[in-house]
Amino acid sequence: MKSTKPVPQGLLELVQKTAPPEADVVPLSWAFEDEDCNIAVVMPDTIDRRTARQLEDRLIDAVIDWDAAHHTFTLCKVWRHHEMARAGVL
Repeated sequence: MKSTKPVPQGLLELVQKTAPPEADVVPLSWAFEDEDCNIAVVMPDTIDRRTARQLEDRLIDAVIDWDAAHHTFTLCKVWRHHEMARAGVL
């Protein structure tokens, strides 16, 4: 993992606007490989995997447009709370 630049405020606001109100949008300070930004969208454990993936698809569509306009590469992943805790991210 490598550290990243801070997530631009406009991108963070876009993700917050696209995510449902119960989501916690968490800008992460690290990336896996080539990402410029890494954002976690943490959802309650009560949502099922299919709903989480559908939300992730909507977020990816929004982030792709941002990345194209700003020449960046952003990872925006939806996690259920227990998944982040299990992975040691929270």
